[in-house]
Amino acid sequence: MSFNAEELLGPKGLLAQTLGNYEYRPEQIQMANHVYQTLQDEVHGIIEAGTGVGKSLAYLLPLIEHTVTEKKRAVVATHTITLQEQLFQKDIPFLKEVLPFEFQVEVFKGRSNYLCLRRWNDLLQRRGGQLGLVDDLKPLDRWVNATTTGDYNEAPFTIPWELWLEIRCEKESCPEELCAYFPKCFYWSLRHRLHEAHLIITNQAMLLADARTEGRVLPGCKCAVIDEAHNLEDVATNAYSHQLNRPAFLAYYRTGSQLQGALRDFVPEYIIQDLNLILDELMKEAGQYFSQIEQHITGFTTLLTEENRPYFSQTSLPKHLKDMAEVLKECDFAEEGEQSALAEQFASFTERLLSTLDLVLLGQDTSYAYWAEMQNGEPTLVAAPIEVSGFLQETLFQQVPSVILTSATLSTNQSFDYIRRQLGLNEAEELNLGSPFAYDKQAILCVPQEAKHPNHPRYAHYVSYLILRTLALTQGGVLALFTSYSLMDEVAEAISPKLDEVGYTLYKQGDGPRLGLIQDFQTDPRSLLFGTNSFWEGIDLPGEALRAVVITRLPFTSPDRPVTRARLQAIEEAGGNPFLAYSVPQAILRLKQGFGRLIRTKTDAGGVVILDERILTARYGPDFLASLPPARFTRNLDELRLLFGD
Repeated sequence: MSFNAEELLGPKGLLAQTLGNYEYRPEQIQMANHVYQTLQDEVHGIIEAGTGVGKSLAYLLPLIEHTVTEKKRAVVATHTITLQEQLFQKDIPFLKEVLPFEFQVEVFKGRSNYLCLRRWNDLLQRRGGQLGLVDDLKPLDRWVNATTTGDYNEAPFTIPWELWLEIRCEKESCPEELCAYFPKCFYWSLRHRLHEAHLIITNQAMLLADARTEGRVLPGCKCAVIDEAHNLEDVATNAYSHQLNRPAFLAYYRTGSQLQGALRDFVPEYIIQDLNLILDELMKEAGQYFSQIEQHITGFTTLLTEENRPYFSQTSLPKHLKDMAEVLKECDFAEEGEQSALAEQFASFTERLLSTLDLVLLGQDTSYAYWAEMQNGEPTLVAAPIEVSGFLQETLFQQVPSVILTSATLSTNQSFDYIRRQLGLNEAEELNLGSPFAYDKQAILCVPQEAKHPNHPRYAHYVSYLILRTLALTQGGVLALFTSYSLMDEVAEAISPKLDEVGYTLYKQGDGPRLGLIQDFQTDPRSLLFGTNSFWEGIDLPGEALRAVVITRLPFTSPDRPVTRARLQAIEEAGGNPFLAYSVPQAILRLKQGFGRLIRTKTDAGGVVILDERILTARYGPDFLASLPPARFTRNLDELRLLFGD
């Protein structure tokens, strides 16, 4: 069996013979061949594939054939659940139907997504098995006895989160193969099936969890494709960060309390009493400590410095954890079993929490940025790596022979230098593919004559005016992307009376669930959609639903974010220009994502309207323009009419 992309994806290929509405895309064939050669050569690759290339099939086909032929295992890691579901529920079933050979694929999520049978049965025992007295357990019990996956997301009803916390799989309370329920365990059964799979579909966080633990999460893989790879730096930053808050100690307390029950008949009573005493003291101190530091978190984020660190380091939490570690050492089991395994896991949990406390409270590792912030109403301490390139290079790129990064937005000004530097990808086979769409005919890029600098005192007024003008020209279907909630809310308030007057509906981020807002916008032709942050990517609105994307401001990352500030400072200290070396490339990639919302099919038409004049007046403006698809440029907003024949 040898790979031939033309025979599969060509105008007379296997897919064309199978699909009645098949679209031949030369770029897709080029990408598939590049992926296969990269896998065969066991080197890394980086591929930018413009919207419409069909990159999912372009990497799945060579990846599957390579794994089957070479008897190797591969991973596909995405950033979003949406893409995971598309791959597993749409693309894979289709390929299983048309390809002339068999292959095995599994989807793998974090263990907290799966029900733990041991914890479920412990819960029933604690509640006396009286299912009839607890309404929320009756439907849950039926699901537990019927499910084959134990996957939280596949339950036919919403399981209350507080209840799920008590019964989900957790590493810290898992005795693994020594558990009495191990043969039936949903999570470990899946882990075993992974060894039989040719392809494992997971998320980027799970791939990095495996890399971080030296391959103890996934079975050994010789190749990986990371899709939506423009998110990898942020995912890696989170993966290698450390956090401390009250919920973390509540989880520790919950695990320790369950351990007491499991050990009661296996260790001396004084150990049980010591465990109980230390846990109570620990939780009392945690409650007081996090209430105490909350008053010192004076803004959205508060940097931990030499001046304020004493306020954050005054706690006996490390002492209580050390006391717990000593008590656990006294647990002496006659033989290895479930209880000894649980005690060992809790000892490891204790050491990890103590290590994080030392890292965050002492702040001596200069490779991290340290700050305090409020997360969901909870004071939280964070230590985040200033650079992730070294972590990724050591744990991922040096361990997996072939890693291929792909996305519609990886290059800046036709170069991969920035993304490779940030991710530590020193050597890679590069491919930059444009889109098969005719942007010069399907789209215009307009920077209106009235566009202003964001520092203009009446900037919000001009944004409001130009959004209304765009709406009048398109007669609906306008997506406006903002970089701040404050400007979005100000503009929304300013234009709402006019929208009511002419009969248009405004859907604004924060007014409802994200998916619901997008669906309402898609089905309402006389509407606008306002969004920030998450709305810049992952929105697919083909056809008449979307006629114009308005970029209200170039999407520069706020330097107020502590890890961003630390990265800018590190570049400056090394003699570089932090704005040009970091801020500009970041903003270009974000702008390309926003632009990519517009044209999703060969029949789409519309305009991208940029209201920030810096794209024309600033010295870095040409880099932005050179990175965008080749839409027809204009400064006359009225040309939007020409696209729709009005």
